[in-house]
Amino acid sequence: MFARLWAILRQRCPVCLQGQVFHSFFGMHSHCPVCGVKYDRETGYFLNSMFIAYTLGFLILVPSAVLLYLWDASIPFFIAVVIVECIIMWPLLFRYSRIIWMHADQVLDPRQAQEGGAEMGDQPPAAGA
Repeated sequence: MFARLWAILRQRCPVCLQGQVFHSFFGMHSHCPVCGVKYDRETGYFLNSMFIAYTLGFLILVPSAVLLYLWDASIPFFIAVVIVECIIMWPLLFRYSRIIWMHADQVLDPRQAQEGGAEMGDQPPAAGA
């Protein structure tokens, strides 16, 4: 359990808990560089991560909104704070909602590492295949 939580925090593969999921700020590997499992199981696979991002965003913004309300903040200041907070947390929500979804899916519907492991990497299929 702690290994999976540590892998989520470090944004690692849901199957082997070692491979990096993201290769750039927003770019994801298509396969795990360590075990070779394909991250995107099917078309629309990450749709559920939108619901996770929505929930996380709600849980982060509501305390801020309540605090600003209790401080009797003006409407323009309230809007500015919420917009800045959304801009700051959006990249983290994007990444972590996908990571959390992949790990939850792995727990609910486990799959094994692919044969070949790291050799698969991000290689596209051969032409004509």
